[in-house]
Amino acid sequence: MAKVELSRMTWREAQDAFRRNPVILLPMGSVEQHGPHVPVGDYRYATEVARRIAARTGALIAPTIPWGYSEHFRPFPGTLSVRPETLTLLLEDICDGFLRFGLDHLLFVCGHKGNMPILEQVGRRMRETHRLRVATIEPWSWLTPAFRRDAYGNEKVSIGHGSDPMGSLAMALYPEDVRKDLLELGQPPAFAGVPFKSSSQVDFEGVPVFVYLDFDEVTANGVMGDPRVSSPEVGKKILDHVVEIGAHFVEKFAQLPTRIPGDGPRTVPK
Repeated sequence: MAKVELSRMTWREAQDAFRRNPVILLPMGSVEQHGPHVPVGDYRYATEVARRIAARTGALIAPTIPWGYSEHFRPFPGTLSVRPETLTLLLEDICDGFLRFGLDHLLFVCGHKGNMPILEQVGRRMRETHRLRVATIEPWSWLTPAFRRDAYGNEKVSIGHGSDPMGSLAMALYPEDVRKDLLELGQPPAFAGVPFKSSSQVDFEGVPVFVYLDFDEVTANGVMGDPRVSSPEVGKKILDHVVEIGAHFVEKFAQLPTRIPGDGPRTVPK
């Protein structure tokens, strides 16, 4: 079977693989708390999704970037966060490393929502500096109401940070790392008596407002949602669901023109 992971290739094998200009999958996630019972290394799930997509499509997987922007989780032991500018420079350098060999279909597989604003900035910068369109997929955002009805039997199931999807993914992929004996239910997230939707957003009189708090200020044990809904069976359904969608997108992305005509940054029309 052909290798799909760059880290396992020799440079001669990489040279041969680069000649066909494959889609390059750049998995990334974070090292952050997911409740008392789930391991902090959520970047591993993005790695597994990328591996399964590559096996179906012939894409090539770059080594996973484990570090993410997780500032609001830092009060919890085990969380490691990098500054946005650090992550931005790292991503740009990695993209440069592939571009120098003529590879021009770069696709981030993002397993951590906190990285998404940074990825958009990197994507915009790549347009300006390299005349290149890059793309990102965020698999955990694909758990649609229809999927939740199928997987949980209830589209309004209470999931969130400290419960699913990470709970079920951990049980399916790394059951030896899950501590069910430490599982705790969460309390409705709130600060100073005001109910919060996340560590930053509150619905105030029917409209959203933003107050930037750390996660332990709105939930003492880091749990939102109901961790009791997690199971290995649901984890397998999540993986199958996102890999199916991701593989279809990779096949489409491989056919898209990614190079923007022209040389140098665009100028403002006179």
